[in-house]
Amino acid sequence: MTAQRTIGILGLGIFGSTLAETLANYGIEVIACDINQKNVDRISHSLTVGGVGDFTDLDYLKSLGFAQCDTIVISTGSSLESSVLGLVNAKELGVDRIICKVKNKSHRKVLTALGADLVVQPEKESAKRMATSLLRHSIDELIKLDSQTSIVEFHAPKRWLGKSLDSLDLRNRYDINIIGIRRGKQQSLITNFPFDYCLSEHETYVAVADNDKFEKADYLESIR
Repeated sequence: MTAQRTIGILGLGIFGSTLAETLANYGIEVIACDINQKNVDRISHSLTVGGVGDFTDLDYLKSLGFAQCDTIVISTGSSLESSVLGLVNAKELGVDRIICKVKNKSHRKVLTALGADLVVQPEKESAKRMATSLLRHSIDELIKLDSQTSIVEFHAPKRWLGKSLDSLDLRNRYDINIIGIRRGKQQSLITNFPFDYCLSEHETYVAVADNDKFEKADYLESIR
């Protein structure tokens, strides 16, 4: 059984709060903090642990449990000083992976040089994702976890419909591990389902999948 992942988020502005809610919807535990009480309260339903305070304070981060996180995302991109201190603290906590949000190339250079594992510019990355999504026919959403693996939400190819998960043997045949089922855009993700569950055209499926395959726009089309 796969161990429960825990993601830490420092800063709950639009980017950080959206990230927290999305991860929580996929069953990921989220620990987060922000200096603003309203920001924390707004998404408290999505947080395993939420705190109001200064994330440049290492002892405060320890008290919330950030040392237990697999990844920490520093999502405040406006202040380089805050991002640097957040990065230093995350390293001090011994977290495996640190992701930083930035607003420009100069901030990217500084945080990369200081050892951030991944530095993102949301506006630029969003434009790239939109371009890629326009090329995909069956894939609704794709979230990269690392260089090799993504969480992908997709519609089943026609020739899978009416067939059971165990008979399709998706993990061995296509490197696709189904972890959830959604029966409508506004419906909660179903994570408890039998191995002989039959696929339907009215559902979408959430899976952990291989990046190299799902980055190809025609991958699901090719196995129809």
